[in-house]
Amino acid sequence: MSRLARGWLFAVFTSLLLFALLPDRANAQKPAEAAKTPEAQVRAALADAIKRLDDGDTRGFLEYYFPTEQLRQLRQANLVEQTADRLKQQPEILDGIRARLRKAAKATPKFDRSQSVAEFILTPEEGDTPKPPEFKEPAVKDVKLVGFGNDLATVLRKAEETLEKKDVDEFVKNMFPAGELRHPDADSRRAALTQRLKDNPKLLEQMATDVKAIQKLTPTLSATKDTAEFRLPGTTIEITKTQSVTTPERIFKLQLVEGSWRLPDNTTPARRAVALNLTKPLPAAGQFAAAGHEKITFERFGDQWRLAP
Repeated sequence: MSRLARGWLFAVFTSLLLFALLPDRANAQKPAEAAKTPEAQVRAALADAIKRLDDGDTRGFLEYYFPTEQLRQLRQANLVEQTADRLKQQPEILDGIRARLRKAAKATPKFDRSQSVAEFILTPEEGDTPKPPEFKEPAVKDVKLVGFGNDLATVLRKAEETLEKKDVDEFVKNMFPAGELRHPDADSRRAALTQRLKDNPKLLEQMATDVKAIQKLTPTLSATKDTAEFRLPGTTIEITKTQSVTTPERIFKLQLVEGSWRLPDNTTPARRAVALNLTKPLPAAGQFAAAGHEKITFERFGDQWRLAP
């Protein structure tokens, strides 16, 4: 995403994302403190992960045992709750995860020198017939997009006018990414975002200033002519009579979607990437596994053990 677009969206979405994620953590009860030895700790974590899945606590499993990078992606896309619900609706995936964790519970972990990485070698059992999980496209709302049209100059002018009038609803409807407007929770997300914008008039003023500035620039179009990139040069800010700083160049992008230019859509590819991740088996990486054997790796972060990619 461009720096300018990222700056806008970061400012707008940060509070909302925090609001959305806090309930996830509040409802996912923290694992009980384990015994002192590394093996006792990782076994306690493994037992707790299995129990959470047995009890249907998929959100707690994601929060405390999903690999760090994959959990980060879920949080950034505000998909922790949705992914937890999706797991509950796909028992074949949950059964596969539980089966592998239970195999790990029967194995003896091998630790690296730091005692912070534990690897379980899974012994194949008779009747093991792993089935590849089925990929399902993420759900979307059927929404007919509107916009300011396919003429860039007209779109930017109307966007500026809308922001100057502080008509947040009109700006969101015509300029926000398609993935946000078609998100299954679009209504509540849009209402919260709209309120945030209304509560932050300075942000609206800055957005209007930036839109006005890029209208003076010549955009670079992609080969397919469906992406327009504007580069706003940095500005020099005088701190004292002898000191000044120059802000970095900012890049602003628009995408042509269904005949109208709007802010670029990062939500749709992020949600699809998460859905694809769910079709993969639990991570089986590590340095110590015997050749030809499946394995599960846990890594310690502070006093918390979680699955490692």
